[in-house]
Amino acid sequence: MNFRAALSFVPLILLALIFTAAREVLASHHLKTPGEFANLESVSQQLFVALWVYLDRQGRRLNLPFEFDAFVFFAWPIVLPYYLVKSRGARGLLLAALFFALLALPSVVAESVRVFH
Repeated sequence: MNFRAALSFVPLILLALIFTAAREVLASHHLKTPGEFANLESVSQQLFVALWVYLDRQGRRLNLPFEFDAFVFFAWPIVLPYYLVKSRGARGLLLAALFFALLALPSVVAESVRVFH
């Protein structure tokens, strides 16, 4: 992984932590997540995943169409694992699992707080 792609993980992690904290506070006060917040979270996740793929592609010699980044933005749950396997082989599945776990973290924490609170 090149340095720029590694650095682009930092904003994704911070974004996940911010959304996790916000959902935890809402869940602890028995409030629903507003639709606008869910939309913002979804678009932010899509944007950061697409940005990460864009930065990661810079150092790799993959033959992908120039609009691949837009495809990642709109269909990342399908395209991200494909890209990671194509660029890294079987190791890419572990990285895909890390992405999915990181992006699922806010929902998992919110549901845990709801159940145990």
